[in-house]
Amino acid sequence: MRENTLKKTLKAGDVALGTLLWEVRGRGVLYTLARAGMDFVMICSEHSAYNLETVVELVHQAHAAGLSPVVRIPDLEYEHVTRLLDSGCQSLIVPHVKTGDEVRRFIELAKYHPQGKRGVAIYLGANTDYEDVDAVQAMAHANANTLLGVIIETAQAAENLDDILQPGIDLALVGTQDLAHSLGFPGEFDRPELRDILGRVRALCKERGIATAGALTRPDSVQAVVNSGAQYLLYGTDLVLLRQATLQAAEALAPFRKS
Repeated sequence: MRENTLKKTLKAGDVALGTLLWEVRGRGVLYTLARAGMDFVMICSEHSAYNLETVVELVHQAHAAGLSPVVRIPDLEYEHVTRLLDSGCQSLIVPHVKTGDEVRRFIELAKYHPQGKRGVAIYLGANTDYEDVDAVQAMAHANANTLLGVIIETAQAAENLDDILQPGIDLALVGTQDLAHSLGFPGEFDRPELRDILGRVRALCKERGIATAGALTRPDSVQAVVNSGAQYLLYGTDLVLLRQATLQAAEALAPFRKS
């Protein structure tokens, strides 16, 4: 059965580099990112037009390329958790959590007994990497290799951090755009209230052995993000990386244009 190398990396205190996918598809993209040195791809099914089949195909292409696929599910619904896990995805991130009860529900849906109540469908499928295995062993393996993340992006979540960042959660991200919007100052990312929440998330996660995420906008910001304690390093998006490369070429060509 497949080991979740991303979870192993984060639990060991190491760092991992990836990017967000929400527009591109195709195995060449996944292989290129892997060969260029990325460790994971975060596949967005909250804000993108990807359907379930597209997400599952990207998950399988990522595995084949040597990347760890992470899926941001649209919301906390049974089908968004179990169908992805049973299709071979091992790492899920739930957006817009507001309470500890929602997190407990997430863990319950994603983990088998005794940690949760995940529905059992172990029939030589993707959730066991198509191996013929003992069901009880498969459930224990799944519990150990399922990575669960939460996004802190609402004022209510900020009030409930102590209960949200609980055992069973492996990764915490702070969605600064939504969080600033929820707090009543959209687009103002330097506000002290926002910095305070970021600091509290980092402190609680460090205390509880939960990895935190950091956003990279350019390579020279790596040291600052790593120094902040972040391990899950999210470098732009598919469109951001495409735009950056295109801008460099267009700027180099600009002096030679005739009009």
